[in-house]
Amino acid sequence: MSLLIEVRGLQKRFGATTVLRGVDLCQTRGECVALIGPSGCGKSTFLRCLNQLETADAGTLRVGDQTVPTGQPLAMSDLRRLRQNAGMVFQQFHLFPHRTALENVMEGPLYVLGQSRAVAEQTARELLGKVGLAARVDHRPAQLSGGQQQRVAIARALALRPEVLLLDEPTSALDPELRDEVRDVLAGLNDEGMTMVLVTHDMDLARRTADRVLFLSEGLVTESGTPEELFTAPRTERAREFLKRVRA
Repeated sequence: MSLLIEVRGLQKRFGATTVLRGVDLCQTRGECVALIGPSGCGKSTFLRCLNQLETADAGTLRVGDQTVPTGQPLAMSDLRRLRQNAGMVFQQFHLFPHRTALENVMEGPLYVLGQSRAVAEQTARELLGKVGLAARVDHRPAQLSGGQQQRVAIARALALRPEVLLLDEPTSALDPELRDEVRDVLAGLNDEGMTMVLVTHDMDLARRTADRVLFLSEGLVTESGTPEELFTAPRTERAREFLKRVRA
């Protein structure tokens, strides 16, 4: 299968602090990779480098057919193309509070893809139905639960027809009883062959959704494997300590 994401030796510093010390990731189309590890290990920074919310300092990075330079920001036209192709879903939902679920999802098709209002509305309704919110299209974010808001955010990201979905802690802001709503949606997207990079402290989400799990520690990938391999028999002491703590 073709590589959709190829990262080699990615490095990122903030002042005197080195957050990423040479991270590699080769990911095939249709694969879901989960990044786990202790807070501060560089997971979210790596994800943000993938779509240039942060600019990496060194290494090589390619998403789809687009090479992302390190050490310098992308030109605006290239940045728009990258972010359309690598949709981002955040821990906090970042929905427009004064707009309905339907209007939130229509934004991308209307103003980025240039679809007509009728086509954009049809696209948005289909995606909201896909994430189980067909009956909530006219609700504003304040009228939706946290799980419902996150599902709107996922539908909004999908509306740009990205090749890859980047998810930064998509369940961590949710009450435990609402997390299953989002887990169900992401597991369904994985079953459909959506390429995803998932940063999470939710081990149930990683186990259920990911094809491969990477464990990061101090800015490096120190272990990788299938969910069964990594969660059942981690090879490194650091991974064993981390998994024991998060399961407690």
